Amino acid sequence: MAWLFLLQGPLLALIVRVRRGPGLLAGAGRAVPLGIAGGVLSLTAYGLVVWAQARGNLATIAALRETSIVIAALIATVVFRERLGRLRLTAALTVLGGIAVLELARP
Repeated sequence: MAWLFLLQGPLLALIVRVRRGPGLLAGAGRAVPLGIAGGVLSLTAYGLVVWAQARGNLATIAALRETSIVIAALIATVVFRERLGRLRLTAALTVLGGIAVLELARP
């Protein structure tokens, strides 16, 4: 997992540099530490999911992981004042329905 993240980062940076040119980093400024923090958090979250799936009930862990879609819809609506909209609401309700099915079907 670590190799995947370590190899993906430089490759993505190279692609962005080729497509956007050398002036890209000059405008990055304060966003670089925030980007690094986001990358570390992403790696940690992914690692926790892989660790939990290796040790626990896969259906329950998958259901818990998918709640991030519902939480993201709520954050977008409440914090960022985005419109909930039919598509976002449908996605959140579909996820909630799937979580309910997974939990109700558990032996």
